[in-house]
Amino acid sequence: MGPGAAVANAQSAPSKSGWDGTRYWFKNNSGEWRWTSHYSIYQARTGSASKQAPPKKAGSTPGIRQGWDGSRYWFKNAKGQWRWTSHHSIYQARTKGHGNDTGTGRGTAPAPPRATGNSRHETAIGYALAQVGKPYVWGGNGPNSFDCSGLVQQAYRRAGIQLPRVAADQYAATTRITSGQLRRGDLIFWSDSGRASGINHVAIYLGGGTYVEAPKPGAHVRTAPLRSGYRPTHFGRP
Repeated sequence: MGPGAAVANAQSAPSKSGWDGTRYWFKNNSGEWRWTSHYSIYQARTGSASKQAPPKKAGSTPGIRQGWDGSRYWFKNAKGQWRWTSHHSIYQARTKGHGNDTGTGRGTAPAPPRATGNSRHETAIGYALAQVGKPYVWGGNGPNSFDCSGLVQQAYRRAGIQLPRVAADQYAATTRITSGQLRRGDLIFWSDSGRASGINHVAIYLGGGTYVEAPKPGAHVRTAPLRSGYRPTHFGRP
């Protein structure tokens, strides 16, 4: 349930806290930079309201409007808040198939990735990605916070797949695969001892060498790249 993951951020550290046009930056208790796309989480972490309010309407934040901006798909959720995804299928689902794929015109939107997992796995992935930015809490089972196995269990529950609660038990409930057989929607696990009995962290593999996870206390649900210093040890297919 609880990882021992090292901190890793795909984005470079900002010059100051607050809204940078795409996300809210703040420092955690250890002085490390973190970010969230949720204004309420940013307020909770900083203990005060930001001078930079979240975007209220399309075009109110420079450079952002619905569609592809050259690196991600932007859309508004049911509350009118800006959200983004790197997955075309999720973007299409959020915009009911009426999204502007070319967006700001700063790049051509990639074609939807060829389906490599079944539709149930896509449902689980969609749920997990929708939780990005929510805080890690040990034993968190949603909807406001998660730990690693809580996120995985809740994601696959939405897909009609029942998994146990603890990471090691989740591995035991999957079909064993090798790293070479990994595909989108599979589960990846970490074990300090290298044995199944030592598994202490789980994440959902997204393909392309990335995964979504609830990493550790003080962090938030995030996507991260596989890296040489912190490689999963076990692999399973729900």
